[in-house]
Amino acid sequence: MQTWRAPWWMYVLAAVYMLTFIFNGRQEIWGPANAGWLPSWPTFKVASVVPGRPMDQAGLRAGDVLEAVDGRPLNGMPDWFVARAHFERDRSVELQIRRGEQRLSLRLVIAAPAWRTWRRASYLVAVAFYLPRFILLSLALVIAFSRPEQLSARLAALMLAVGAVAEGYPSPGWAAALHHVPAVVAIPICVATASCLLAPMFWLAFFASFPRPWLTPYWRSGLVLVPSVFFSFPIVASAIAMIYAPSALAKPWPAVLASAPVRLTQDIAGVAPLLYLNVWPLCQPKTPATVLEIWLIVTVLYFVAGFLMLTANYRRLSDRQERRRVGTLWVALLLFGVIIAHNSLTRNWTSWFGTAPPALFSGGCAVGEAILFQLVPLALAYCVLTERGRGREETNKLHGG
Repeated sequence: MQTWRAPWWMYVLAAVYMLTFIFNGRQEIWGPANAGWLPSWPTFKVASVVPGRPMDQAGLRAGDVLEAVDGRPLNGMPDWFVARAHFERDRSVELQIRRGEQRLSLRLVIAAPAWRTWRRASYLVAVAFYLPRFILLSLALVIAFSRPEQLSARLAALMLAVGAVAEGYPSPGWAAALHHVPAVVAIPICVATASCLLAPMFWLAFFASFPRPWLTPYWRSGLVLVPSVFFSFPIVASAIAMIYAPSALAKPWPAVLASAPVRLTQDIAGVAPLLYLNVWPLCQPKTPATVLEIWLIVTVLYFVAGFLMLTANYRRLSDRQERRRVGTLWVALLLFGVIIAHNSLTRNWTSWFGTAPPALFSGGCAVGEAILFQLVPLALAYCVLTERGRGREETNKLHGG
């Protein structure tokens, strides 16, 4: 029986994603606790302050307007998440606020770790959030190192690893903690966290080659590499800026957020795309909005194209067992789409429709979603690991061998 040894770069990637998973999880638990206030988005007017929490102890009141954090102006929600990512426990943070006609300076200090402020339900949410991610990462490692020379296995493992570390919003203190570790570790962690923005390219590459090649190697390479290179530059530049030069991420956010596609991107994917598709040479005010619109269009087109490729591949398969495996993945992906749509409606129902969400779209469905979601990576792993040896032939074709 022939065994294939994984190339060295697969071990490096596996180490980076494992370290990123551990770091992000540790930060969610041991990072600074929530400051304890609710803003009236998209403004920074304080809607309410939680009694006894750091913002209340700092003297913040409902009706105040936050204008700057540590001297950096708050022009939009992304600025707040950048500022929050640089909070550190027991370090004083200066808040510049407007109270009526007065401008005041307050001092915010967060001493408690995040887990100290969790309620009983918060632990269940944390388990529902991180257990699926652990399963994703575990499956990624099993798939990658079980079939190290199978192209579909590599791409499937990469998609699962990306999903295991994806973050829609940087947690409090996340960037500050990265600033305290060597750059050779900090930057890969930051880039790996933001690599979810390239997930559509990995998705298309996988379904263009599974279960049978759908496009020529040149078309596959072009459709994947061109947008990947285009988006990689701002992702890497913004990752470095997030850790070492957060002021470089400041943009005219009210103008950027006026674009409907950008608002939709924020509602569905969180603030991460706004932060990591942000730094650009000779940037004009409209450039971030344009880049985000291009990213949203590419994302939608690539996800739909990948699903259609799988559907077409299923129809042209003659082997009954292979059709059964691919059909299982097709159903799982359909379920995945339903979960994504449900999650988006749950988070945005009130802002989109102006009414209280019905029971079907309440936050209480998060645990059920997490359980159902596991069918998707399990189906993907089943299909890839039972694929009959095309590994070396597939890899040789990819490299023109």
